[in-house]
Amino acid sequence: MWSRHTRFVWIVLLMLAVVFVGGWLTATPAVAQDAQEPVPASPAAQPETCVICHKTSGSTHQAYYDELYQDGVIQVSDLAYTYTGPDTTTITWKMTKDGQPFDASKADNLAIYFAPWTGEAFQFEPAADRMDLKGELSYDGAGGNTSTLVKAEVPDLTDTPGLVVLYGTDEVVGRLPARIQQGKYPFAALLDMGGGVDYVSAANVSGCENCHSVPFAKHGYILGQVNADPNTDFLTCKACHLDNGEGGHFEWQMLASDPAKAAEYLAAGEDATLPDDLAAKYAYPTRLMNDVHMSHAMEFPYPQSMANCNTCHAGKLDKVLSDENFTFETCKSCHPQDQVEGVESAAPPLSVIMTPDEHDKVDPTVDACTDCHEVGKKAPGFSEIHTGYDKKIYTADGVKFSDAISMTIDNAAFDGSKLTIDFSAAEEPDLGFDVSTITPTVLVGLYGYDTKDFLIGPHERLTDDNGDGVIDSKDARTLEYVVGEEHPRVSTVSAGDGKWQVVADLSAWADLISSGSVKRVEVAVLPALANEDGELVALNAPSRTFDLGANAFADDFYSPIVKVTDGCNNCHGALATTFHEPDRGGNIVVCRMCHITKAGGSHLEMQSRSIDSYIHAIHAGQAFDVGDIDFSDPVQKMEYDHHIEFPFPTHGVTNCQACHVEGAFDVPDQLKSLPGILSASETLSGTTRSIGTVPSVVTGPGSRACGSCHRAQMINEDAASELIPFNVHAANGGYMIDAGDVPTATLNSVIDDIMNAFK
Repeated sequence: MWSRHTRFVWIVLLMLAVVFVGGWLTATPAVAQDAQEPVPASPAAQPETCVICHKTSGSTHQAYYDELYQDGVIQVSDLAYTYTGPDTTTITWKMTKDGQPFDASKADNLAIYFAPWTGEAFQFEPAADRMDLKGELSYDGAGGNTSTLVKAEVPDLTDTPGLVVLYGTDEVVGRLPARIQQGKYPFAALLDMGGGVDYVSAANVSGCENCHSVPFAKHGYILGQVNADPNTDFLTCKACHLDNGEGGHFEWQMLASDPAKAAEYLAAGEDATLPDDLAAKYAYPTRLMNDVHMSHAMEFPYPQSMANCNTCHAGKLDKVLSDENFTFETCKSCHPQDQVEGVESAAPPLSVIMTPDEHDKVDPTVDACTDCHEVGKKAPGFSEIHTGYDKKIYTADGVKFSDAISMTIDNAAFDGSKLTIDFSAAEEPDLGFDVSTITPTVLVGLYGYDTKDFLIGPHERLTDDNGDGVIDSKDARTLEYVVGEEHPRVSTVSAGDGKWQVVADLSAWADLISSGSVKRVEVAVLPALANEDGELVALNAPSRTFDLGANAFADDFYSPIVKVTDGCNNCHGALATTFHEPDRGGNIVVCRMCHITKAGGSHLEMQSRSIDSYIHAIHAGQAFDVGDIDFSDPVQKMEYDHHIEFPFPTHGVTNCQACHVEGAFDVPDQLKSLPGILSASETLSGTTRSIGTVPSVVTGPGSRACGSCHRAQMINEDAASELIPFNVHAANGGYMIDAGDVPTATLNSVIDDIMNAFK
């Protein structure tokens, strides 16, 4: 999957496992087991000792990632071109590494190409594949490098407008799927030929860096920007992404319109062919727009709306959304032509958008869209259909709803049994909304001991509210309340003019409060506000910690270790629009109020519902609901294989700082984090695997949080020989106790044992 720099860790773990459990491991066959016992029985929970050996593991992960993609370590200068008839192309340049002369032939990767510029496009006439100028390399010993190519097919380019593009990387230490190399030192240089190239990209490399590596390196080794100059954005890409080249990824459109054919095509590998009619239908030029749009909209799980053009095209929307770009090719780059039922893509299919009654006589492959679609004509122009902004997050002119509309928790008071909460909403500047129409949802979570985890989660169902003898979905959420609705423990005192007061009855947990097992609560408000289309807009959900003993807010108690504005939202736009509902964004503390340690991962096997385990597993590429996948179905298997091969977009899951606050990603403090439940493994349909049956367990915060990334990798690779010793190691460094038939009861017992150890 990603870099295997930690492989030695697993060797150590394997050795430890052998020491701990003797011959058990070697006796375990590498085939699916009916009842594997990956965790030795533990009579009692003992505090984790992870911190003894792994105190700085998070920092070590980050330090490893920080060594990658270091622009500027290798410098290229004095790039020059000469041609000696009849057939010799010579490229010369100077090169240094860390300020010292460097032999280019020693670099792990080096490429030299020519991309001709017509004044409007980068392309050969007639169309041709990319032109490779790399020949035999020589070195003068003092930083001077020469490439000599003797090839009659390569003409004299002296007077041909275009770019000589030189790029590469040194010290490649890993490789990820999708041709992504993890190299330490990328480099690039450009030579403007034949009178000048006046191309300016309509996209920004800085947009790529929202999700990808900094500096952005396509495929992990091709710098998207040269010498940190925005004027060079994506010029290196033009060496291969010619505007009239023939695209090779026919599967992109097929993934939406004909997944069975896509599975067949991909399974054929190098022998894959298509009938002429399908090849024509799915054909596309290799221009950068197509490759980027199609891959993000149809192949990769793009984590925000494709309609949010501003993410990549900030400051250039007028250029992107001009009517001259309203072409079938542009539309097809994001929208699949058609789509089978049950298949999702990031943009709706053209077969739905282009309604038959309006387009029955239109052939989009021939007819110009602007015959009808143009600002001021009978059909809306490009900028009228697409503002460039996700309408759930932004106004049409780019103002974030969450910047203008705010909800605040103003006051709270506890009388020994009931908590009274005051909150309000405001709008500045005026966007035309009425904040009094917000429907708030109030959540109150009870923290356990001095931890940041909830002993009583607001989203849980813990009481038989309807008296039918069972606790199920017919009963109310414990302390989750939609203002104005009936709830057995929360009620509205007043609501009007954008101000609300509610009262939450905490008397059911008086014993936990009096014993000190619960000292604090977290109060949150989810503001649901609809736009003129009836869709909820993305607002930030506030939360505040309230100290019950002090009867006052404790705003310094919780310092989130995860970044939202410049972390989650870099990729997701507004996180809650990607997952769940837009009323619960902007605050990772609110996410934790539902994603608690007290349940196993509802959609992720061998993980916790806790936010740390859940999110780590998701970003490590673990698939949801693997037990629902029929691996004998080629389409479902293809979709699963694609999913687990998606690398974390920063080109390395060890980039903890992509999401976490700097320095806040080492082993969790047990005193500040509760034990948690991991779900059991699922039974797979249509295949077998080595992992076999793994029971639901109760485990510690280090095993749950840090282990989630590692478990996800081992699950994806079906690496029983690694997962088993890893679990043994976690058990012996703390505990992994079979959760049994009543996991919550087991968890509560473990919580008591562990927390008593700290009293």
